Amino acid sequence: GPFAIFVQLIMGVLVVGTLVLKRQREKPKRPWKIWMLDISKQMLGQLFVHILNVLLSSLGSRASEGENNPCSLYFLNIAIDTTIGVLFIYYCMKFLTHYFTDVLGWPGFVSGQYSSTPSVIGRRRRAGPRRIMTFFFRQLAMYLLSLLLMKIMVLILFGIFPFLFDIGRWVLNLFGDHKKAQVFFVMALFPLAMNTLQFWLIDSVLR
Repeated sequence: GPFAIFVQLIMGVLVVGTLVLKRQREKPKRPWKIWMLDISKQMLGQLFVHILNVLLSSLGSRASEGENNPCSLYFLNIAIDTTIGVLFIYYCMKFLTHYFTDVLGWPGFVSGQYSSTPSVIGRRRRAGPRRIMTFFFRQLAMYLLSLLLMKIMVLILFGIFPFLFDIGRWVLNLFGDHKKAQVFFVMALFPLAMNTLQFWLIDSVLR
């Protein structure tokens, strides 16, 4: 509902603020243009994962005939996405970068690099806007593929370890009948803390 959308927007602003702070601490700092491209991949990826989490939570709740609260499923998805999921994404990105760049020899798949490879004299050729965006979308596609594979891994974990659903229900039962407090925790407070950590770590992977 509107309340959930509002807290999601607030969370997005706070997370971006954290990433701006991270950039200010970098040595050397990325140019704003490069930083914006890097962060855009994260934002689009987060939107992709959020949609997947909402769909999976809704479908999981229906499949269990209401036994699993959509909020508890969303909580579990966030918890796994921002812990085991980050490690999975890191190794998946390393493998895909190696495969596309070193095995297939395709340019534009090294995260954070939006221009051509260095020339013989050691200077990087200046890339035009079209080439920059081509590299950006290649890296975005690779990142979204990593996120999709990560979500498949999460579904497999749910199938192997069904007791995870009991943990999710137990956490939300702590709020009793306070639905707004439950939504605030699941859609804002918990994701804010965990996604801030996740964005910080993945920013180091994508830069």
